[in-house]
Amino acid sequence: MVITGAAGGIGQALTAAFSASGADVVGLDRDPGETDAHQVDITEAEQVEVLFRELDRIDVLIHAAGITALGSFADTPLDAIDRVLDVNLRGAIVVTKVALPALVKAQGRIGVLSSVSGFSPLLYRTAYSASKHALHGFFESLRTELVDDGVTVTMICPSFVATGIETRAAHRSDDDSGGWTTTGEVSAPDELARQIVTALTSRQRLLLPSRTARLAWAVSRLAPARYEATMRKRIRG
Repeated sequence: MVITGAAGGIGQALTAAFSASGADVVGLDRDPGETDAHQVDITEAEQVEVLFRELDRIDVLIHAAGITALGSFADTPLDAIDRVLDVNLRGAIVVTKVALPALVKAQGRIGVLSSVSGFSPLLYRTAYSASKHALHGFFESLRTELVDDGVTVTMICPSFVATGIETRAAHRSDDDSGGWTTTGEVSAPDELARQIVTALTSRQRLLLPSRTARLAWAVSRLAPARYEATMRKRIRG
């Protein structure tokens, strides 16, 4: 199996969880640090292709790599927005494109780390939310193309997770709009990883791993104006 963003946060927790279950994990990360992950920039197709030449079949592919930008859209430079979209969206597309033949051969499973912000708005993270919304559009469409090949897609939508992603932001505003990090329930990466293992094993279509995520899913659809007002109040508070 292959996991992107394997050197930190959710990706690292997933690597540990699947390795403990006996899976042969190939981790990818731009900055592997002291981990066993391969140093690969997932936005560079040639780098990904070189590594994947040795992988004849892939049973599971998990897209866990991701970055954010903090602050209002008006205060966020375009190069930071480009970087967030490049890593979060294009990186996942590049890796999937290269891995697809091996996934089809194995009738494999694709896990996509989206977010509550992939189906609802998120104040002061426009680029991040855009990238997560786009992941849903891409992978839920791809899912329909791969039905006859036996490849399934699991969209994973946690609320806030204690990964430290805000410390590696592509941009962080100096004003109050970049000063907040999380609101409400914060999940632990290890617990989320265990839930993802279960969801992928059962080829679940959508994982809403917490009460906060499930409430966000329901309220954002049934009462979108109320959802937006509540989010603004909590974040600005």
